[in-house]
Amino acid sequence: MSDKKKKFYIVIKGRNPGLYTKWFGAGEAAEQIQGYPDALYKGFFTRDEAVNWLRGFSAETLAPNLVSVLNDAGPDSDQPRADTTNDLLNAGKVVIYTDGSAMNNPGPGGYGVVLKFKGHRKELSGGFRLTTNNRMEMFACIAGLQSLNQPSDVMIISDSKYVVESMIQGWARRWKANGWQRNGKEKAENADLWAELLQLCDRHTVSFQWIKGHNSTKENERCDRLALAAAQAVNLPVDEGFEEKGRQKPPSLF
Repeated sequence: MSDKKKKFYIVIKGRNPGLYTKWFGAGEAAEQIQGYPDALYKGFFTRDEAVNWLRGFSAETLAPNLVSVLNDAGPDSDQPRADTTNDLLNAGKVVIYTDGSAMNNPGPGGYGVVLKFKGHRKELSGGFRLTTNNRMEMFACIAGLQSLNQPSDVMIISDSKYVVESMIQGWARRWKANGWQRNGKEKAENADLWAELLQLCDRHTVSFQWIKGHNSTKENERCDRLALAAAQAVNLPVDEGFEEKGRQKPPSLF
């Protein structure tokens, strides 16, 4: 956890939960979690990155001073500013913007990805003849991580709360540990993709950040256009993880 490049630390569960600007030192972040059972904490390069991770937790579960951090951040902090993205890139992170959607949900679907690393930029997209919005959001993250040819430090920026909250709050890992059961009665949806995404996150160091969709974030808007174009392509392949379960057959053309 002692990454010298990181300047902000959030302690969710510890002796004194809060936002810290130092890891070592009297009363600083490390002291709050060392020896504390089930401590929950994370380090960040920028304050905006820290605040956006914090937004993935409901206010009811946070200590009052962490709720104050969110209130002080204001309503616009869920949009990654250009300088924040540049800070991440300058720190050596791969920044991946993702989006996905399915027409009529379920229906033909597509995903779009924009990857940035230092001075490089790359676009990816793909689609399926019958799938769902959530699966396409997940496919976008998977496609972006699969394109990396070596273990990397990654920030995924997505407008899908389904994906972001499930990852940062640890729900997906709990579902996996419980045999893909959400609880005693319900199975976790999209277990095939969660398993693949978790495996990729074990290969890389991955953080997730949620942003509002269709809110003039340039790269997010580009991902949306890529996803729509992919969903409208002809001769789309089968999303086997969706169709093989017999949930729904593709609509007949005649």
